[in-house]
This record gives sequence, C-alpha cells and structure tokens, in this order.
Amino acid sequence: MRSFETTRFGVLEYSDDAVIELPDGLIGLPTLNRWLLLDMDQDIPMRWLQSLDRPDFGVPVMPPVFFADEYEVGARRAGQKAQAEDLITLVIATIHPGGERITGNLRAPLLLDAVKRRGAQIALDDDGLSTRQDIDYFKLGLAVSGEAMENEESEAMAAEAAEAETPVPTY
Repeated sequence: MRSFETTRFGVLEYSDDAVIELPDGLIGLPTLNRWLLLDMDQDIPMRWLQSLDRPDFGVPVMPPVFFADEYEVGARRAGQKAQAEDLITLVIATIHPGGERITGNLRAPLLLDAVKRRGAQIALDDDGLSTRQDIDYFKLGLAVSGEAMENEESEAMAAEAAEAETPVPTY
C-alpha cells in the first residue's frame, strides 16, 4: 500500500490499482493526472475526486442523474476507446457557501473507464447544458433518506445512479 498526505483528509492509504489516470488532467489543470475517488459520507451520493499530484486539491463529484433526468455522453463523443458498459459519467459539483445550494457542471463531465481506470474531462458544445445546473433536491433527499422511489421513472433513475456508482471502487 502507498500513502499520500492530503490537506483535507490527512494521510490516505491506497493501492496502485485504485489510481485513476486523467492523461489530460482537468480543464485548466492539465498537470493533475493521477486521482483517487473517495467516499465522503454514506448518507449522501457524493464522492470526492482527490488529486495525487496536488495534496490540497480535490472536487466533489456525483452521478448526473441528480442534476438532469436525461443526460448521456457517448464513448465516441468523448474520444474514449472503451465498452459503453465500462464507462462511468460523473459531474463535478459545487457546494456553494453555507451548503444551501449544490450545482453541477453538465457542460464538462468526467468520463471514466472503470476497467482501465483512465478517463477525461470533456467539454460539450451544447448551449442547452449548464455549468451551474441546480441539483434535484427531491432526488437527493430520497437518496439521503434511503426511501423507496414512488414511481417507475424515479426507480429507473435511482437504479441508474446506483449503477453509475458501483463499478468504481472507492478508497
């Protein structure tokens, strides 16, 4: 096991197979190439993407289902060579001051290959997508409370969110 000291979480121990490579880094941060995906709190469907190249930098990420009912980024569009079932889409979230508002950047999602542990942040040229899309607080509330969804559409969205989270092990 390797260890890495972060500003936010202290010392993290991880194995080499837990590292996610982003060869091009994040948009505006091209030198941050190695990352860990960490669980934050079991009660919320949010994770922390922690840079291994910079101990003071990480971002909260979430499945896009919490920001949009329909949102899909294809492998070809992202320039990735992976099987569609191996790809996971995550949205970088912003928790605004006071924690009373959460938004997600739907115009620049992260596309990760769960098998190869490689990925990219891609910029989508779609004016219909927001860089500050408000989270669906109803869906978030159901996820936090662990309550069952009332209708088939909501159940399908919850299953999609759970499926998006399953393939990527967290450390």
